[in-house]
Amino acid sequence: MSDTVTPRQWMVTLSMPIEAAEQTAAAADFWEYIRALGPDELPVFISPSGDELSMQAYVAGEVTDLDPEEED
Repeated sequence: MSDTVTPRQWMVTLSMPIEAAEQTAAAADFWEYIRALGPDELPVFISPSGDELSMQAYVAGEVTDLDPEEED
């Protein structure tokens, strides 16, 4: 029996609110934040394609709990 894992399709999302006077400025600011903060600070949200309710947050490649109600 083979231990080969079958690739599957994943939805990976990064979004953040940005205030700007126009769309092009918002796009430029978005990419500036991405470069400045990078993977150690920006969460991405990953779910199997078609199962968005299974979404999980990751920061720096590790599962991260972003639920503010869980903080003590």
